[in-house]
Amino acid sequence: MSRIDTTAPPEANPTVRRGPRRPQGPWEFVVDAVKMAWRWLTRMKTALIILAVLGVQTLLATVVPQEPNVPATVADWRSGVAGPGTAVSQVIDVFGGYDVYGSPLFLALLLLLFTSLTACLVPRIRAFWRSARHGRPPLSRNITRQEHVATFASPLAADEVHARTRTLLARRRHRLRSADADDLGDGQVAAEKGIVSREGGSLLFHLSFYVLLVGIVLGQLTGFLGQVGVVEGSGFTDTSQAYWSTQPGRWWGYDDHTDFQLELDEFRVDWVRDVRFGGTPSLFEADVTVTEADGDVRTDTISPNVPMVVDGQKIHLLDWGYAPRIVVSDGGRVVWDGTTTARVTDDGSFRTAVKAPGADPDVGLAVALYPWAPPGEDGTPQITGAPWADDPLLVVAAYRGDLRLDQVQDVNRLDTTGLDLVDTAFVRLGGEVELADGTTVAFPELSRWAGLQVSRRPTVGLLLAGAALLLAGLVPALYAYRRRVWVRAVDDPAGGSMVTVAGRAFQRPDAFTGEFEDLVPLLRQELDAVPEDGPDDHEDAAPDDRGTDDAAVAVTSPKGGDASAPTTPTSGEEKVTT
Repeated sequence: MSRIDTTAPPEANPTVRRGPRRPQGPWEFVVDAVKMAWRWLTRMKTALIILAVLGVQTLLATVVPQEPNVPATVADWRSGVAGPGTAVSQVIDVFGGYDVYGSPLFLALLLLLFTSLTACLVPRIRAFWRSARHGRPPLSRNITRQEHVATFASPLAADEVHARTRTLLARRRHRLRSADADDLGDGQVAAEKGIVSREGGSLLFHLSFYVLLVGIVLGQLTGFLGQVGVVEGSGFTDTSQAYWSTQPGRWWGYDDHTDFQLELDEFRVDWVRDVRFGGTPSLFEADVTVTEADGDVRTDTISPNVPMVVDGQKIHLLDWGYAPRIVVSDGGRVVWDGTTTARVTDDGSFRTAVKAPGADPDVGLAVALYPWAPPGEDGTPQITGAPWADDPLLVVAAYRGDLRLDQVQDVNRLDTTGLDLVDTAFVRLGGEVELADGTTVAFPELSRWAGLQVSRRPTVGLLLAGAALLLAGLVPALYAYRRRVWVRAVDDPAGGSMVTVAGRAFQRPDAFTGEFEDLVPLLRQELDAVPEDGPDDHEDAAPDDRGTDDAAVAVTSPKGGDASAPTTPTSGEEKVTT
């Protein structure tokens, strides 16, 4: 760029627009960087980006095992025994994927999200409060240039027109601003509607996310979820060791358990036994007795939709299965006598396992229970797959060897890595069978077990409040719309006044068109204006005569045109004049 010299004095030269000031030192650089970061953080777009990243991390927590819940599985992933391998496991570990909700990255993003939401909402709330308390609809200097305009004559004076207009608009819940003649040269009434409901609904909608996030975070920190299976006639105590699986919050400790005792008195289940609807449950409930920590004893019936509440914890009935009692004898000596919790499989059988380390060598049984397997004509069991235990059959596969009980195993699965198959057999309820190696298996009793879930969610009320705020804010944010109405009356020297009604919608213009068309006739009636069809509207009146009355209406487009017939507006605006 060439340099231009001038002999004009400095005060005659135009002001030069300078670029952004560059920091002069390290401290100013830090200050400017912090200001820039704060401006970026206080944008709603930034809050949405952080929320999306947190959603990805939450999705990762559902796929990758979490160390606070299943530490043994995480150890297998890290060692390469299970999972995608040690290389991928190391990458997951770097990003805190094995403890997502406790990782520094997740906590930092959560803090940034709350900071961003707070910085976005506080200025909006303050502006909304100022507008709701002190805001007034503005006056219109060019009332005839609004989107919708209608004019008519009224026999009332201008002051009376303005007074009645304010009364009518107040009844219709408009915010009013009245102006004297000195404001714009003539009297005018300005009213608006929808600014409080629409902006207030938008704020409630965004505040609901704030409340929901607080509820979710506190629920993850202070909540507890545990699942346990209980056989009929037995029970469990509310301790961490008693549950099959637990999902405690990060702030949940051993002392938070209430130590209540639950006894499963009876579990009842029945089915629709019609061939077309076989297997559909018709009854599913459990009778329980609970002894609370203070010694109070309660009995109740739990069903899937009717949980039991004990010390603020809900007990749900989730699962069930058969619990066969199996007795294993080796050389005339009982090496295992207990009840197992068999779980249903896709083929209709209930699978479980028996592990008897007291035998020499160890004895392991892979067990399959078929509840209804009646014998055929030749005595062979007929597998039906029906769940009702009318004729149960126990099929066992016996193994000998090393049970490897030092490894983490599923209680209902038999690890056959160090075992050799000895024999397979089946036994009826109340019967006994001897295997090829002399081991005997007896099936003396069949019970049921129920799967219970104990949960404490102290933030349920907060989540419900957030959901209520979301719905309460979403409806007005979607359907309410801002619109303004102006009414100006000018005294006519011949008597009465000329009234101009104008309106503008900032959202949903189609809805406002109908509202404006309904408002104008109401104003005409309130202001004692002559009806649009005229006072002497006879059947034999000539069409040209009706156009000469002072109250007759002609419609013109915003760009002008023939005033004797309606025209189609080209910009969505309609102007009604006399």
